[in-house]
Amino acid sequence: IQTGLALLDQNEHAATAFRFANEAMYRQRIQSSYAKAVRQGQKPDWAEIDKAENHSWRTFQLAFLLINLPALVDPTHPDRSGLVDLIWFPTGGGKTEAYLGVAACALALRRLQPQLGNRASHVGIGVLMRYTLRLLTLQQFQRAAALICACEVIRRANPAQWGSEPFRIGLWVGSNTTPNRTQDADEAIKSTRTPNGRPTGKGSPHQLTNCPWCGNPLDPGKDIEVEPFESGRGRTLVYCSDNKGHCPFGHRHSPGEGLPVLTVDEEIYRLLPALLIATVDKFAQMPWNGRTAMLFGQVTGRCERHGFRSPELGDSDSHPANTKSRLPAARTLPQGPLRPPDLIIQDELHLISGPLGSLVGLYETAVDRLCTWELNGQWIRPKVIASTATIRQAEAQVHGLFDRTLNIFPPQGLEVGDNFFSRQRPTGDGPEA
Repeated sequence: IQTGLALLDQNEHAATAFRFANEAMYRQRIQSSYAKAVRQGQKPDWAEIDKAENHSWRTFQLAFLLINLPALVDPTHPDRSGLVDLIWFPTGGGKTEAYLGVAACALALRRLQPQLGNRASHVGIGVLMRYTLRLLTLQQFQRAAALICACEVIRRANPAQWGSEPFRIGLWVGSNTTPNRTQDADEAIKSTRTPNGRPTGKGSPHQLTNCPWCGNPLDPGKDIEVEPFESGRGRTLVYCSDNKGHCPFGHRHSPGEGLPVLTVDEEIYRLLPALLIATVDKFAQMPWNGRTAMLFGQVTGRCERHGFRSPELGDSDSHPANTKSRLPAARTLPQGPLRPPDLIIQDELHLISGPLGSLVGLYETAVDRLCTWELNGQWIRPKVIASTATIRQAEAQVHGLFDRTLNIFPPQGLEVGDNFFSRQRPTGDGPEA
C-alpha cells in the first residue's frame, strides 16, 4: 500500500490513471443507484443520490487498488509475472467494486501508454474478466457495463487525453445466449418485431433489459438496430430509449454507436472491446477457432468500415461508397500486433475445482502465453487477480491453475475476527460500523 501511495506522488501516469479510476467508479456508483430507482418505478431525487457518502470507497477496496497499482504501471514489475492477488471478502462486502476499480485503472494506463514494445495499446482488449456460470456472467455484465459507460463519458469529455477510440465492453459467451454472427443478431431482432415471432435458437443481442446509465427500459424491437455487413458496418447497436435527449447513450448524443456494449462474437473480434467478460468454458474453442487469436492482439490490418482483420476473418481489402447507408469508400490499413490484455480477473475462484479446474488449467497455459509479449528483451505476463468469498486450499488451486504464487488480501490479522479491514461481530449486534 505504501508503494502504491508513493507511486502516486512520483509517477504522473499513475496519478492520472488513479484519478480516472476514482471518477469512473464514482460515476458508476451514482448512475447505478439512479438507474436502479428508475427500474423500480421510482422518480429518484438526484440530490439524494449524488451526495458525499456515495462518493467513497470502503477501506479494503481502496487498499486493493493501491497494492495492484505498481504492477499495472510497470509491466516489468515482479508482482505481475509470478503472483495472483486473491481478494477474500464475504458475499456482499464489495469485492466486485474493488476489482472494477483496478480494471478502470488498467484501462486508463493503456491509453496513457499508447506504444510500448511497438504494440499499440489505445485499442485492443485491456481487461479479461471471467466467470464460471452464465447467469452470474450476465449479472456482472450489467454492473460492468455501467463502469464502461462512465469511462466513455469521461473520454468524450476529454478526447485529447483519452483518445478517439470508444471504451466498450463485450460479452463473449455461448451461442445459446448471444449470437455468433451479426446475421444471427439481425434474425433475432426481426423475430421480435414479428407478431408471434419465434426465437431463432441462436442467442439474442438483447442482454440488457434496461439502460445501465439511466435505467430506461430497452425494447429489442425498437432500441436495437442491426447494420448488415454487406450494406453497413456489421454492427448491432443498442440505443437507450430515452426520448428526452438526457441520456448520453441515446440517438441524440450517441448516433451510430449507442451504448458501448458488444454482444455478438463477430463484432467482438472486429472491434476488440476494452473490457471483455466471458465464461471460462468459452476458451475451449481456441484450438479450432483461429479468430480467438484476435482477442490477444493478433491482427494484421484494420478495415476503415468493419474493424480489425486477421486471416481467419474474411473481408475484402476495399469497399465502395454506399450512398444508401451514407458510408464513404473504405480500405484496409496495415496494423501490427496489438498489446494483449494487461489484466485477467477471475471471479468466484472456488468454483474452478475438480474436473472443471483441470480443464481450465489446461487452457490457462495457452491464455497466459497468448497474453505474454516482449518489452526491451523481457517477457511481460498479464497481471492476474481473483476473488472469492469461500477459501480452501487456495494456494494449491492457484498453483495448479496459473502456475503462480498466492497473495491473499486482506491478510490474516492477529485475531481471526479482525483483520483491520473487516471485523466479525456476533449475531444481534446490528450492522457493522
